[in-house]
This record gives sequence, C-alpha cells and structure tokens, in this order.
Amino acid sequence: MNLLIKKTVSLFVLVLCSLAIQAQELKFEKTEKLGDHINSTAEEISPLLTPDGKTLYFARVFHPDNNGGKIAGLDIWRSDKTAEGEWTPATNKFKQWNTKGSNAVIGINKNGTVIYLLNSYNKKSGIAFSKLLNGEWTSPETIVIPGMERSEFVGYYMNPTFDILLISMNDKDSFGQEDLYVSIKGPGEKWSTPLNLGSTINTEGFEIAPYLSEDGKKIYFSSNGHAGLGDADIFVSERLYESWTVWSKPKNLGKPINSEKFDAYFTLHSDTICTFSSNRDAEFSDIYQSIFKQQTILKDSINKIVQETQQLLSGLKVNDADNKDKAEFVSFDLNSSTVSAHVKDQVNAVLRKHNTKLLKSIEITAFANDSTTPSINYSIALNRSKNVLEYIQLQTGVAKEKLKTKTSNEVAKGKNGVEIKVVY
Repeated sequence: MNLLIKKTVSLFVLVLCSLAIQAQELKFEKTEKLGDHINSTAEEISPLLTPDGKTLYFARVFHPDNNGGKIAGLDIWRSDKTAEGEWTPATNKFKQWNTKGSNAVIGINKNGTVIYLLNSYNKKSGIAFSKLLNGEWTSPETIVIPGMERSEFVGYYMNPTFDILLISMNDKDSFGQEDLYVSIKGPGEKWSTPLNLGSTINTEGFEIAPYLSEDGKKIYFSSNGHAGLGDADIFVSERLYESWTVWSKPKNLGKPINSEKFDAYFTLHSDTICTFSSNRDAEFSDIYQSIFKQQTILKDSINKIVQETQQLLSGLKVNDADNKDKAEFVSFDLNSSTVSAHVKDQVNAVLRKHNTKLLKSIEITAFANDSTTPSINYSIALNRSKNVLEYIQLQTGVAKEKLKTKTSNEVAKGKNGVEIKVVY
C-alpha cells in the first residue's frame, strides 16, 4: 500500500477513536444583565474577567467621568467581586492607564500579573503592557507590531500566553469594512506582520471583537456579514489543519447569546461563564453574562471527520516518488528578502501540491547572487529563508521543528530566491 495512504488510514482510525473528545459544543443558559455597579446609561464594551474571576475589566465610552469627558475616547473601568458575590461600583481611577485617547484591556496573563492594553500612550504602533509589581501597576510599555502604523481605531485580543494576537482592522487586503487578522510571536520576541484570516471568516461586512479559546482552536467574533438574527451577531469557527487561514464555516451562537440588535465582545471564563456586550435592552451596549456547559454532538463530529478525511485522501499522489525529494524554486526580486505578493503566489502554488498533514519536513534553501560582496549575499539569503519559513508556518500551521532552513556562503552563490523541498 502507498505509504501516504497508510498514514491517512491510520490517522482516520485515530480520529474516530477520539470522536467524543472532539465533538464538543457549548450550550448556554439564559443571559443575565449585570447590575448598575457595572452598567450605566453610557456604553459598556469589551469585558474581561481576571483568571480568578474576582475582577472585571471593561471599557466605557460616552461617560462624563471618562478622562477627557463624555466625548473623549474609551476609558478602562474595573469592578471587584465581594466575598458575597456582589460587584463593587466600577472605577476608572487608573492614571497610568487612562488617557484622553482610547484605552482598553485587551488581554490578561494566566496569573493576572500582566495586563495588555491598547497603545494610546505614545506615537508608536502596536500595543502595550503593564505589570503588577508590589501591589502597583507599572506604566504601560509598548510592544511593536509590524504593519500597524495607523491612526484609526484597531481592535485586539492577546491570548494569556502572550504569543498570539488577534486583530480587527481595515487594511489593503481586507474583504470588507473590518477584517480579522493574526500576528504570531516568533524567535527573538518579534511579532509577525498581521495575516488576514481569510474569506471563510471575513466578509464584505465587518468582523470585530475577536476572542481565542484557551486551546487556540476556536475563534469567537462578532459580524454583520454572516447570516444572523439582527444588527451583529456572535459566531464561532474552528481552526483546521493547524492553519490560520483555513477555518470551519462560522456558526451563529444563536439565542440567548444573540439578539435582533448588536451583540459582540464575547469571552469565556472558567469553563462555565461567558461575558459579552449587547444593546438589546437599551440605546447603548451593556455587559451581560451567561452560564454554559459543554455537550457532545455525535452527528456533527462524524460529518466533520468524513469531510476532513476526504480532503486528506484527495491530496494524495498515486506514487510517493511524485513528491519525494523534489525541490521547487521561488524567485525573489533583486536585493529583496520581502515575502511580496509575487513570492506568496509562488509559495502557495508549492503548498497546494502537498498534504501538510502527512509531511515529515519542509526544507528551505536560500540563494542570493544580488551583490558582489559575499557577506551581503549571505545576509539577504538568511532573511529570505527566515521570512519564507515564517510565512509557511502561518499558512499551514506546520510545527516549527518540521521547518528547516539552510543558508551558507556556499549556498548563497547561485540564484536569487529559495528552494522549497517537501519531505514525506
């Protein structure tokens, strides 16, 4: 039997054995609007609970007590839960966090000692963070995100492990009013240029308020471009094949989470509680919560497994020799190491020929003959291999240990580009 077919059959059996684990869906009880200590006649959005569930951060706009007044930007507000389970009156007295611009908490680390923030503290692009030291929060420090040089409002969500940043914005490759993107933290604490999540998630409408499940496999977001109940609804989609551009069809969370009005900023907490914002009962949005539990959906899981296995089988070659040890060349512009649209098209054409679920490794060999100076050629080749590796990882989700690069003075004497070899 063909080696790839053997691997596929084995994978199919393993997936069937793990059926009950994969087939999980959330079932929500009735929603509850949080009290007057949190909600007001102004707009409350972007709720985030600390890991211990004792503190709620949220953003408030159109409130006279905001820094800069009612017509200024967002302010960060906070409410704490008492021993009796009641929320204290919210306060925005955080002079180190709140400015006259837009301020919001976009993520909290696992032990609640680092908070990630919208960066409205200097003219640099990106986000910011603040640490809890000796009972006090430090002044925000900037985290630079490539490609985020913009003045308009951008939405973010930072995962607790500080290595995945979801972004909502309108950019040159957006499908509609506002799309969802991802930036991944790589070697040397450097963040990747934001990658559009693709047309399964993004529409001609807007997609905003992204939230990533703790395991990194599901994204929750709000959209008015997918079929819904009203103004904007909350959806969930599952990441497939470890890729950031391949997703399951977004599923509407339905009632009681969604309504005929605006629903967004959905987050999960402690496997039982979710929070979100909605204007279903007022002119401006308020913060709601709901209790949920997980239930197994057998039929949906079987259908999904069949579809995924069919896709795997359709990608197989009749003979393993068709792909084994075959390298394909991707050309770069002279003196350039940028993964341009032209380079992306070439890389994508190579990837489409292969089954990334079954490969053993991807080898990237870089070439540069751009300069008469060997050290310059080596530097260009090195950057080409690193940038292509990063792009392939974002496109396919292939584990880093399966991506190998080769760049040396000897290799640099040759063509201008990279060779990509997929090994099974």
